[in-house]
Amino acid sequence: NHKLQSVYETLVKPHHKILDYNTRWSGITENQLKPCNITLEDVQKRLLKLFNDKTILIGHSLESDLKALKIVHHTVIDTSLVFPHPKGRPYKRALKTLMSEFLTKIIQENTDGHDSIEDASSCMELMLWRVKQDLKSS
Repeated sequence: NHKLQSVYETLVKPHHKILDYNTRWSGITENQLKPCNITLEDVQKRLLKLFNDKTILIGHSLESDLKALKIVHHTVIDTSLVFPHPKGRPYKRALKTLMSEFLTKIIQENTDGHDSIEDASSCMELMLWRVKQDLKSS
């Protein structure tokens, strides 16, 4: 949220066997996911309770996340589009790069994989910074 506090985070029990946890990037291990009993349907229901038509969903390269969640939301701000790559699409700048370049902050230094809360708050910080910059120049 605008106070950089996590609104919702959970692991989801997969429908299929996982071939590669991709822990370096996901930060998720087999042992973390073993006890998980929350289904995709549970998450969808929870998100429907959290979201309304005034909810603004902010994140970085959200298309894969929304596709995996099988949800559509009409008010989405994607930092990979707000801060485009100099070469244009389909290239995208990494969230880590954006934070370093615009806010001089270092993120994603954890060797155990990404921290979803750090990523989410970074996206919000970037957008709050961008709005302030836009207001200054108007």
